[in-house]
Amino acid sequence: MKQDIRTLFTEEDDLKALPKNHRSEFADKLKEQSKPKQNPYTWLSAAAILIVSLTIGFNVMDMEAKPELNQVSPIIAQVEAVEATYLKDIETEWQSFITIADDELLVARFKKKLDELNADYKEISLQFREDSNNIFIIEALVENLQTRLQILKDIQKHIKILNQKDEQYENTI
Repeated sequence: MKQDIRTLFTEEDDLKALPKNHRSEFADKLKEQSKPKQNPYTWLSAAAILIVSLTIGFNVMDMEAKPELNQVSPIIAQVEAVEATYLKDIETEWQSFITIADDELLVARFKKKLDELNADYKEISLQFREDSNNIFIIEALVENLQTRLQILKDIQKHIKILNQKDEQYENTI
């Protein structure tokens, strides 16, 4: 089966003739594939960009009209927005944890842990008020909030697993 590749293409009888319209069909297919595909949501993204830019523009104009509101730094405003979101999620997870937790000792233990994290958060928050441009302080604030939220999510997952095991144990008895 060894064969010289140069001799393989010199034999005319193995070559097949291409159809006469092959070149035009190939060119048409190539043009069709090279056309950029239209995104059906292009107008939505354009509208979203327009709305965001108008909102920012109106807010900037409003802030220039009221110089007393310019006291709050954008970094502080962003941190406060993140803080509000995390605190809302933490409170939601805590209420959910209390409803599914049967053990009062467990609730008290995690309440104590969350209170310690909250005390740390208040100290870090005071440092942030003094130096709002320090990225390490901002990261510490966010990390504290994330830790509190993750603790609640982990313990809830653990309780759900234990409850499922208890249900399986009761079903087998």
